[in-house]
Amino acid sequence: MKKNKSFYGWLFVCMSLAIMLGVSVYLGATGWYFQGDNSLESDLVLGESVQVAVKKNQSEGVAFTFEGSYLTGEKLPQTIAIKNLDDEQGVFVRAKISVFSNDETNKSLSIIENVNWKLEADGYYYLTSILTPTSKANLCSHVVLDEESEFESTKNYIMMVIFETLSENNDVLQIWGVQPVETV
Repeated sequence: MKKNKSFYGWLFVCMSLAIMLGVSVYLGATGWYFQGDNSLESDLVLGESVQVAVKKNQSEGVAFTFEGSYLTGEKLPQTIAIKNLDDEQGVFVRAKISVFSNDETNKSLSIIENVNWKLEADGYYYLTSILTPTSKANLCSHVVLDEESEFESTKNYIMMVIFETLSENNDVLQIWGVQPVETV
């Protein structure tokens, strides 16, 4: 019996589908596709000093990787500074710190802020003076893992610091709802 060309096309399609079905069953049964790395990574590691450069009416962030093996309550040295790149105008500055993990539990940490920073009820740290043109201010000298947070020693976490600035000409009270500088 002679077979036409369409027979070989169907044979190829059926064999391809059978192979793809086998691969799909194997990957689904082993969970290979759904395996993920439970560690987060960033370019910076906690303990490295960093300076974030900003201009007026802008936000910038920096992220640090840290291991969950640190003890809660432990003070970890970490210097984070912000620099005003504007040559003409000073800026109001605030910073927010967050911890990210792969699970959905709340993890938090505190900082030992420098003299000119104040933590407000909204969770932001506010610089209590205007950051003058081309100057810089250190946000913190140490990071402290909060006692109520639970970190797994086999995982990495990311600490993110977001700096926001407003021009000194803006109405900071209306925009942020806080007046960080008392002598404005």
